[in-house]
Amino acid sequence: MSKALSPRYQGLSTYEKEYLVIIVAVDQWRSYLQHAKFVIHIDQRSLVHLEEHRLTTPWQQKAFTKPLGL
Repeated sequence: MSKALSPRYQGLSTYEKEYLVIIVAVDQWRSYLQHAKFVIHIDQRSLVHLEEHRLTTPWQQKAFTKPLGL
């Protein structure tokens, strides 16, 4: 799956862009994922400790509080 970033999202930090990829991928594959629990494996070290990250921007507050669960 490949998608170009719109100008709206090009100004996001790398950390935010990586999380955006997770949101888009889960949404794209929702029909396959909704029937069982799933684990997201990432290599972006800053996202490994997502629950410890301080939400500082309005985008982060909106996106990071959006549940990935189906």
